[in-house]
Amino acid sequence: MQHDIEQRELVINLATGGWQVNTLHINQNIFGPVDYGWWRYKQYPDSFTFGQGLLAGSSIPGSRRLVFCAFSPQWDGFYVSSMGGAAYTFHGLGVDYVALRGRCAEPSVMIMNYKDHKLEVRLEPIDPKPYWEGYQGSADEELVGFFGLQMALFDKYGGEYNPKKLRIFAVGPAAANTPEGIIGSSTIAKGKITPVVDWCGRGGLGSRLLQQHNVVGCVFGGDWKDPDLLTSKELDGYFLEHFGQKVVKADLAVTEKYRYSEKFQTGGTFGVNMYQVSDRLLSFNYTSAYATEEERREQHQQFILDHYLKQYNEEIIKPKNFQHCGEPCAVACKKVNGKYKKDYEPYQALGPQTGIFDQRAAEILNDHVDAMGLDAIQTGGYLAWIMECLRDDLIPAEAFGFPPPSEMAFRFASNSEDFDIVEDSMKNALYAKALVDAILFDERAAVFRQGIRGAAYEMERRYDTRPLHRAVFLSHGEYGYMVPNQYWVPGMGSPMPIMGKYYVYYGPEFLMPAALGKKNVERMTYELFSDNTGICRFHRKWSESLTDEILKSHFKLNIDYKAHQFNLAREIHECESIKSIPWETERMADLLLTFLEYWGDFGLKDPDLQRWMKLAEKDKLLAAQAFWQAIFQGQSDAFDAGAEMIPEILTPAQAAASSEI
Repeated sequence: MQHDIEQRELVINLATGGWQVNTLHINQNIFGPVDYGWWRYKQYPDSFTFGQGLLAGSSIPGSRRLVFCAFSPQWDGFYVSSMGGAAYTFHGLGVDYVALRGRCAEPSVMIMNYKDHKLEVRLEPIDPKPYWEGYQGSADEELVGFFGLQMALFDKYGGEYNPKKLRIFAVGPAAANTPEGIIGSSTIAKGKITPVVDWCGRGGLGSRLLQQHNVVGCVFGGDWKDPDLLTSKELDGYFLEHFGQKVVKADLAVTEKYRYSEKFQTGGTFGVNMYQVSDRLLSFNYTSAYATEEERREQHQQFILDHYLKQYNEEIIKPKNFQHCGEPCAVACKKVNGKYKKDYEPYQALGPQTGIFDQRAAEILNDHVDAMGLDAIQTGGYLAWIMECLRDDLIPAEAFGFPPPSEMAFRFASNSEDFDIVEDSMKNALYAKALVDAILFDERAAVFRQGIRGAAYEMERRYDTRPLHRAVFLSHGEYGYMVPNQYWVPGMGSPMPIMGKYYVYYGPEFLMPAALGKKNVERMTYELFSDNTGICRFHRKWSESLTDEILKSHFKLNIDYKAHQFNLAREIHECESIKSIPWETERMADLLLTFLEYWGDFGLKDPDLQRWMKLAEKDKLLAAQAFWQAIFQGQSDAFDAGAEMIPEILTPAQAAASSEI
């Protein structure tokens, strides 16, 4: 007989301040925060939810991400985004999910605390602007933007909480006047806010939180005791059976990349990816794709291995400046240098993509973008496009209050004779920082607050220099858009219903688009094993093969977990697929064409590859849109085929015994 898990939702009426806690039953088909967010979204499209997975109360490392779901004003559709470690504190509230309805009369902060055996919830008005402009309080320095507001909330409300059971999330100024505002939250340890900040970044849910609901942040924590914790003995049993090791050892074995890789003598997403990217590095607004293989390899050697990555290894890896995201986890994937946390995609998009190959310069730009509450990947792709347009006089700098293009050094280079790695990187960082400030605070640049898609089309309308076609973005719906994740592969341009995440296959090999579409559906299904269970995807090498067994055994669930996630993905696809729009710019087409040429140059004798290359040579935009359509058809066919077509994930023990390995 199936066990009826008692899950609890906290529903807050922001207009009145009223709230209630309701019990959810398993027959409502809700097994996690994405299920819950989608269920609420179908009922009330204006809903905003966040919550934890069923394993948040366990000792499983990486199982305590706080997952947010809402309509994305950037993507123009349903979106899922998550924040590392925050559910470790959220679990102490004694609820699984929070749903926001309506709008606060004034900008407000939500205060949620579980103490003295009861839950307390209240809304308090607060004007975020003075704290965005600058606040020191108990900090060691004056903080601006998101960091200033977070510190102000900590100083004002932190005393109400056990300091070991407190966390805050908040937005920055970008949430007020763009669709790209994000939600940030720093780990609090030993009574202080630490430099380890995590982001509910992609999708602009911070803008949704502020503009739709008039909420600027949330202070939460509590001492609720979970009566149904998984014991270490029980957990070890699952891992011993599947991996031959107990939980901690098995987890460390499959998360080596995020901690330290002996093979590459580096660690973390920045270290391993920057080492491995080689001649596939994207730089200077993707114009590296036009360079020769020799030029790209030279750039990677001189700019990355000999400088950018070398700095990172010396400052972070050698002294082992590693921390975790706020929950106990031996992986300690957060790599920090002082107050700066380093991850691959932020320090790639606001690094090489914007013409920056020096850590000091990259720190300045990344820190400022974080403070403004902007997504680093989105902003890096946006700034790089603007910088190229300004450099080539496609749009006039003075019309928008931008600095003269002579103040930057933004042109593809592969050696230190053509580009001073330290000085020119700093020029580009300061120039990009000035662009951010102009866009957010100078009315002359207000047109750029709508994001890259709207701005690119407006520039195309105003000027006959074709600035639109230098831009790289995915389109969705009437106005939605997304700068792709920073990997030079067709998968990152796929027409999946939620892009900007990893609901795609992003392996570097050439695949026919229909096969790529099928693999995208497989990946979305298994990525939901992580998001819908609140598990960090860094642990996916065990979670995708073991999560379902743990849940079914411990909670006595009669469920096909893979089929459940597939059906959720299919529902979202059926709702959102009508909004999918083929690639619209020449630069997007060129990224596909140069990817095909890349494999042709490597001597891949695939007749399908040759056919696509010939079509692209005749009409690259036509070829690109046909490739996109074929991916889309492959995805649709895979969703129509059903969950049984999704292959099972093999555990290491199964893989070793398989004749396919």
